[in-house]
Amino acid sequence: MKFWNKLLNAERHIRKRVENAFGIGSAETPLEVRRAILEEVEARIVVDRGKKFFPFGKVIIRLLPQTEAGRDVFEAAFLKEASLKADIYRKFRDARIQHPGNVEILVDICRDPILDPTESTNRPAFEMDFLRLDESPKREIPETKLTVLRGTAEQPTYQMKKERILIGRLTEVLDREGRLVRKNDIAFLDNGDDINTSVGRIHARIWFDFEKEQFRIMDESSRYGTRIIRNGRSIEVPSGNPRGIRLETGDETCLGQACLRFESVPTGALVSNPQAGREK
Repeated sequence: MKFWNKLLNAERHIRKRVENAFGIGSAETPLEVRRAILEEVEARIVVDRGKKFFPFGKVIIRLLPQTEAGRDVFEAAFLKEASLKADIYRKFRDARIQHPGNVEILVDICRDPILDPTESTNRPAFEMDFLRLDESPKREIPETKLTVLRGTAEQPTYQMKKERILIGRLTEVLDREGRLVRKNDIAFLDNGDDINTSVGRIHARIWFDFEKEQFRIMDESSRYGTRIIRNGRSIEVPSGNPRGIRLETGDETCLGQACLRFESVPTGALVSNPQAGREK
């Protein structure tokens, strides 16, 4: 209860600071985001023999406000007085959570502007990475093969070995002022075709979860959504959920009307297209 009392006191302080600067009601969204981030941290705490342990040495939090005004509110709520970092450290201290050395917490706010309100106004409000302090070599990332089943992409097949794979329409996504904000690894053509048009410029991402040793896919709040067809069953990928959905070999991944087949390639398999796996 001591921790939660302090948490509520901190919340009242944030509400007062934000609403004094931006008006009544402006603190609701950042306070909801703050609670969700603390819940994500709490979900990573493990209990062993009655003791609580946080097995990560670094936490990276990327805040993704929807508008420029929202960016200012997020800065006041999360960066001023390092309030978000303070909340997490307070949780560790008051709950007597053990952790490996000093946990480094990095909080950053995305500076990229919203590109298209129809595609990205509901994008997730934050992303988080939890990194272990492990002296052993990082485990190898399995190779993936993604085959275009429906729609037209720059290549019919992509075979690569990457921790993160970005999917969307166009190879390079620019903002209204012509600045590069994203490079898609799998790029559908912007040719006016109905199938391709249903793929957002920033549509989805696939990444390898080292902790669970599995690939996962996240829909980045695209207009027409993402779903997986597995053994004849349709599985909806929740829009904007940073946890995403686990991928299995043979899954058909539908991005709007377009579709890719996902396969995890056995170690040692030959790469059929050496340029497809280029690192950014």
